[in-house]
Amino acid sequence: MRRRSRRRKTILDRKGLIEKMLEDTANTIDNIKQDIEKSIVNYTFVPGKDIIETDDSVIVHVDLPDIKKEDIELNLTDSKMKVKANFDIEREKERGSYITLSDKKSGVMRRTVRFPRKVIPEEAEATFEQDVLTVEVPKLERTQSFKVEIK
Repeated sequence: MRRRSRRRKTILDRKGLIEKMLEDTANTIDNIKQDIEKSIVNYTFVPGKDIIETDDSVIVHVDLPDIKKEDIELNLTDSKMKVKANFDIEREKERGSYITLSDKKSGVMRRTVRFPRKVIPEEAEATFEQDVLTVEVPKLERTQSFKVEIK
C-alpha cells in the first residue's frame, strides 16, 4: 500500500510539473507575440503614395508625416525611386501642470516606387511641403497627341 501511494504521489508530482512547464511555455509565447506586435506597430512605417502620370511626366506623392526634410534621402533611376528617411518622433500630451510622454517612435523608413514608364532621373524635381514629398520626373518617351485628318 505504501508503494502505491508513493507511486500515485510521484505521478501527481510529474503531472503538476508538466502543467507548470506548459503554462510557462504558453506565457513565454504570449510575451514573444506581444513583443513582435509591438515591434511591428512601433518600428515599421510604410508611407502612403500616389502616382500621377501626365503626357510629359510622372508625379509621385509620398506621405511622410512628422519627418524632417533633412532626414530624407531620395535616389532615382530611369525605372524607380527609392526614399529613405530616418525618424525619431515623440508625441507628448499635457495634462494639467505636467507633461507625459504618450508615444515615441524611431527607426528608418524605406519605400521603393516603380515608375509606370521610363523617366529621365537627372531632370527630376522634388519638393517637401506639409509632410508630403512630391517628385516630378519627365518621361523618357513623351506622349503627345496630334489631331490627324482622315482622308
